[in-house]
Amino acid sequence: MNNCCIKTLSLENFRNIKRCQLSFCDGINVITGENGQGKTNLIESLWLLTGAKSFRGSKDRDLIKKDEYYSRIISTLSQDDYDNKIEILIADTDSKKGRYARFNDTDQKRAVSLAGKFYCVVFCPQHLTLVSGSPSLRRKFVDGALCQIYPGYIKLFKTFEKYLEQKNSLLKNYTKYPLKEFNETLDIYNQNLAYLGQEIYKKRKQYIDLLSQKAKIYYEKISSGRETIDFFYNSFATQPNQFYDYLIENIEKDKRAGFSTCGVQREDIEILINGEPAKEFASQGQQRSIVLSMKLAESDILQEMCMINPVILLDDVLSELDFKRQEYLLENIEGKQVFISSCDENRINLAKSQKYLVKDGEISQCI
Repeated sequence: MNNCCIKTLSLENFRNIKRCQLSFCDGINVITGENGQGKTNLIESLWLLTGAKSFRGSKDRDLIKKDEYYSRIISTLSQDDYDNKIEILIADTDSKKGRYARFNDTDQKRAVSLAGKFYCVVFCPQHLTLVSGSPSLRRKFVDGALCQIYPGYIKLFKTFEKYLEQKNSLLKNYTKYPLKEFNETLDIYNQNLAYLGQEIYKKRKQYIDLLSQKAKIYYEKISSGRETIDFFYNSFATQPNQFYDYLIENIEKDKRAGFSTCGVQREDIEILINGEPAKEFASQGQQRSIVLSMKLAESDILQEMCMINPVILLDDVLSELDFKRQEYLLENIEGKQVFISSCDENRINLAKSQKYLVKDGEISQCI
């Protein structure tokens, strides 16, 4: 089993970081500094190497330093016993906008093409609301994991989003179209959404079943066997013929609402603790243990399905966990390359690590 490892990182005009050149160890790398100095920006730049969107939900323009028109990320990665080079250009000009990538000096068109070339798991404070937060957070968690395991999933999901956007636009303005034209166009959208939705459902269901198996084991250990958790995918359809039929059944409801009221874009992953909805019955400590179990399970699934140890990014999350959960997390990611950001390194019990200080967007390695 090979490890993913980030060896070097070069940033230019990335958020508040004007320029930096860094080398990392293959063990634990601790990013320290006060709030607002750029710690999360550094972690974010590492996550973008996967080809995924920012885990902060940021737009591309937000990734570029104020008063600049581009930012650049260049990294040397060790994977499968050889080195790879990833370059990401984030542009905001009249002629060029968005994220563009190169892999080993070969153009990849858009940054999403990097999916499957570098593997990483990120754990940030926003994830601590996975249990209590909205269904969109849980869908995003599953979809984000699937984008790394199945590189083609990004294209599948983006195509679904394109047809959904077009359908919603049609529904919002349906009185402007002749009835025959409206019905024919809507049916084309529904046929495509039914097919794509079914493919998304299959991948999500497979992943959630696997996540449930592994997260349950972790949670049982964290709770010393006192509690159990379960995960269920609440889908609007499960059989191939149901996806299209349900979309047709909801046409009048969709027209009144002005958007598509059913589909995989509105589903949820239900989490139970001792058979009860965790969203309602789990304490804050129990919720954090559930999320911790989910993130560890995510790492294991990625490792098993892609046959490689992913890099672990912990963005200011250890300070949100008590000492017992900190220890449990660190013990279960041993042997992987880890990046930890924290305002107070003294609150993290780490014997061997390489430390970096971030101040006003300047990053220096601590001796």
